[in-house]
Amino acid sequence: MNSSIDFSIIICSHRPDRASAAHAHFEKLFSGRAFEIIMIADAVSLCEGYNRGFARSAGRFIVFSHDDIEFVTASLPEQLVAYLEAFDVIGVAGTTLLTNGAWISAGDPHAFALFAYPDPEEGRVLVKVCGRGGMVIARVQALDGCFMAATRAAVEQIGFDASTFDGFHLYDLDFSYRAHLQGLNIAVCRDLLPIHASTGSADQHWNKYRGRFENKFRAQLAAAANSSREIKESQTSQQLEEPQQTKPTRVVQVRLARNSLAAFIAEGGCERLMAALR
Repeated sequence: MNSSIDFSIIICSHRPDRASAAHAHFEKLFSGRAFEIIMIADAVSLCEGYNRGFARSAGRFIVFSHDDIEFVTASLPEQLVAYLEAFDVIGVAGTTLLTNGAWISAGDPHAFALFAYPDPEEGRVLVKVCGRGGMVIARVQALDGCFMAATRAAVEQIGFDASTFDGFHLYDLDFSYRAHLQGLNIAVCRDLLPIHASTGSADQHWNKYRGRFENKFRAQLAAAANSSREIKESQTSQQLEEPQQTKPTRVVQVRLARNSLAAFIAEGGCERLMAALR
């Protein structure tokens, strides 16, 4: 292994146009750093592709990214180094409480994210934030997989379960939740703020793998749900007929010109947006 390489960036993409754009984007973004980009064009699943990419990698830090992610802040490599010296696994969205196969369903005060999406109006983006709190959220239990990064030791320890998740869904929750269960430090780092070209959809394929995930971790998820209910019940003096439910995830959003997003971040726009949740 060549330990002089800082980052191994692994991307699975069967779309040549997206793969080419992603390669060019990360190559420019990490210019000046010791890095490698490993493109997997024929992954039979994201778990299989990420495992294969990791086996070829040499970096101290491992990045797993979708092919439709874009960052506008030039300091991303420095941010990743700082975060991965403090945490084992990081992402841009996730939850501090996981009770089923949909991390966002944890609701407030557990779900955290800060994303930008292309707006239907050309040349604009829609910035969305959920979760009251700071830019960096620690003690996370599960992450969204559009963009994750980890130390090499963490990936070696956890790996991806290509047998159970032999498709393109729930690989991320399985990886990050097992990291949590094994005591690794996981964080959501919202100041990374990517532009994600797709919002995802809970179709029949996603539901199939959600079922596999929930079957795999049935005992742990049930225990988390019971613990959450007990905490909420102990925090109220009222006698409740039914356990108090988690509040729906509140989202605040703003539309911006795409070319103003970097300035929005630099001038504290993300902090102002999150303040609206308080």
